[in-house]
Amino acid sequence: MASTTAAPVVLTAIPTFNAAHFLPATLEALASQTRRPDRVVVLDNGSTDATEAIVRGHPTLRMEFRRHAENVGVLGNLNRCLALAPEADYLHLLMADDRVRPTFYERCVPALEGMAGQAFSYVPDDKINQHGRVVIPAPAPVRPGPRVVPTGEFLRRQATLETVLLPGVLFRTSRRPMPATFGAFPQLADGVFLAELAHLGLAVVEVPEVLCEYRISNINASARHRSSLETFVRDEWRAMSRVAGWIPEPAWRRPWTRAVLRLRFAARTEVKRQLFAAANPAYASEVDAVRREVAGVVLGTLGVAAVRARDMVRRLRGQPTRLQQFESLQES
Repeated sequence: MASTTAAPVVLTAIPTFNAAHFLPATLEALASQTRRPDRVVVLDNGSTDATEAIVRGHPTLRMEFRRHAENVGVLGNLNRCLALAPEADYLHLLMADDRVRPTFYERCVPALEGMAGQAFSYVPDDKINQHGRVVIPAPAPVRPGPRVVPTGEFLRRQATLETVLLPGVLFRTSRRPMPATFGAFPQLADGVFLAELAHLGLAVVEVPEVLCEYRISNINASARHRSSLETFVRDEWRAMSRVAGWIPEPAWRRPWTRAVLRLRFAARTEVKRQLFAAANPAYASEVDAVRREVAGVVLGTLGVAAVRARDMVRRLRGQPTRLQQFESLQES
């Protein structure tokens, strides 16, 4: 008698809290998949809106709804999603306001099938606003097909905050617990988490197709953290430094890596200063002070100059500046 091999189980876990406004579009994205997940588990952090009714009343998806006895926080809920890893061959953590395009699982599962042990794939993402309009498109992929990304390359990207975002990631779990969990840095937790997995030896596979839409809205954690200087600004440098410590490189190269990170931090901080310059100049000054503190005079000045030069080029080309893109993301 010929032996049979069970088809791999793909489990999508959706952590949510009061996201009923966006949840139907997220669920419809799953229902529209050419290869649907085998299980969809919604982990609710004590929502007071119509989340449960939306989940239980969906016309085509069969989902498991789990309401926590108490709100365990965003990272706590993500870690409860990770705890499902031994129950499936592939695990996808999809935030309740993000979306994946119809061939996400069809493309990502085969990219991981040949990998030994635990691994994860990722796709580029478009940034959308609360109306679902693409405001910051992903750069056009330059490679024709999936590839295994060298650990050092991936960690450098994460350290400079050109980060892979969680909704575009599919984990090959091998039905084992994940070797890391979400910890510090609330705004950057997914970037540090993925970097730690790579540091611990998980293979990373790039699938060069834009198959994810990451939403920036007023319920998005990144948007909520903007009023905290520690979380919005200082944590960026702490996260960059932690991930940089995992980059496999000789000692002589580390000062150069740190200089590149300071330059990158200065540029990112200048955009944040611009974001608050008109509405909250006192806070903008505090943001700028952190830039000078971390980057120093020379690298801090170069970072600001780089942002202004880039903005000038974009204006000449009739393209929106990064600040204008962020403002479009916050359209009401």
